[in-house]
Amino acid sequence: MNLVFILAAAFLLVPWVMVHAAEAQPRFNILFIMVDEMKWNAMSCAGHTIVKTPNLDRLAREGTRFATACTVAPICTPSRYSFFTSRYAHVHGATDNSTPTREPQLLLPAILKHAGYQTAISGKLHFIPANADYNFDYFWSFSGEGPRKLPTWPQDVEKKHGRNAARKLEIQPFPDDPLGRDLGKLKYPKEDSQTFWITDRAVDFLRLRDKAKPFFLFVSYLDPHSPSHLCEPYWNMFESDQMPLPPTFKYDPSKQPQTAANRHEVNDPKIVKAMTAAYFAKVTMVDDNVGRLLGQLRELGLAENTLIVFTADHGNMLGDLNRWFKGSMYEGSTRIPLLMKAPPASPFAAQFNRGAVVSNIVENIDVMPTLCEMTGVSLPSQGIQGRSVTKLVAGTEKDWKERAFAERNSSMIRTTQYKFIKNEKNNSRHGGGETELYDMTKDPLETNNLAKDPAHAAVMKDLAARLEAWRKDIPPVPVIEGVAPQATGDASATVEKMRRKDRKRKQASAP
Repeated sequence: MNLVFILAAAFLLVPWVMVHAAEAQPRFNILFIMVDEMKWNAMSCAGHTIVKTPNLDRLAREGTRFATACTVAPICTPSRYSFFTSRYAHVHGATDNSTPTREPQLLLPAILKHAGYQTAISGKLHFIPANADYNFDYFWSFSGEGPRKLPTWPQDVEKKHGRNAARKLEIQPFPDDPLGRDLGKLKYPKEDSQTFWITDRAVDFLRLRDKAKPFFLFVSYLDPHSPSHLCEPYWNMFESDQMPLPPTFKYDPSKQPQTAANRHEVNDPKIVKAMTAAYFAKVTMVDDNVGRLLGQLRELGLAENTLIVFTADHGNMLGDLNRWFKGSMYEGSTRIPLLMKAPPASPFAAQFNRGAVVSNIVENIDVMPTLCEMTGVSLPSQGIQGRSVTKLVAGTEKDWKERAFAERNSSMIRTTQYKFIKNEKNNSRHGGGETELYDMTKDPLETNNLAKDPAHAAVMKDLAARLEAWRKDIPPVPVIEGVAPQATGDASATVEKMRRKDRKRKQASAP
């Protein structure tokens, strides 16, 4: 009888042991660091000879660097939705900064919160409508986003330095140029700058978090995005005269002075050099603050159990092909930095944390499924368009996609050898309906358009067909029981506000 009783008791205990064993499994934290408009190679670990990024270099050395990572939409809002939905822009519907999603979408913070995570954002989100919390328990905004329950950066800096202090400049070298006007020196110390404030709030969260839950902390810097307003010591960090011009930049003395309408086109070498110096200084400031964040993880004993991602929503042309900012299908705009480090205590650490450089093409929609796999959070089998990179990093992936798509006013497909760009007919800035084809192995600077070369007619036909098939593939919104898709709500007020701001900027920039 005693043996029977013991066996019965053991049998009854099996479910309890299984449940509590599962609960005992470590739930890894996620620190997701995003910067805005950072060119893919603006890091010394990516071969840059001017910018020094010791903290990002350390992250690459201790993790994995993806050398050919691409955004699927080279502009803020669409790209960020794609990061958080693992869906292409024409699929979720937010195809421009003033465009909300077509229908409610399943977003990463909601999925993680449902899985037991505490969620927080410090910095920029750029979703529509702007006043929603998007399932973040804590929302510290760099501007006026979020539910406004916590202080924003403009509020804090104006308390210290007076009204409109956030953008008040002490020095402005090019006040009459639409692009050069973005450059200026701020009066207050670096500790009160937006980037340092975002880091401070992230550190606040790390200290006040609910220690019984894993966390998802999204630290989203506006830098190195314009305006190029800098505090000391960053203002004088790089001499503009020492900045090299891009090899594809060609000065044309016959061109008319720049206007607000063509701010994406640059022709003045002096302004290009000065803006480049400021941009590099902003990258350095970001790197300094990444170092502060990583130091806090170590100090608080969180480094062993935290997955770290560093990336950008899109790039910046930085004078390549006489262009500035983002929005185009060229490499400076569509390629992004991407670094990932697995929690050292996780089973993925052996493959992820060995300083490898993955040269395969990956897309920003691949980040979300990777994070979920590495943290044991399930995703739906339908509707998710990205793929986890864990097998790719481990060297066991046998069928990687080896191509990237991107879209805004134009669209592209980029393979390991070719890039095919289809320009919309009303998009005169990008070719007025013409197509472009570049051999990325022989012509990485994208200077020789092969679209009209008869020898590449078959390549053109194949890539055009693949791009068209991609455009037509629109899977349904993924479904997770108990997780509500984020409603876009009435975005009309937000959109109109953004349009008014854009009109005001263009009027102010008019000669």
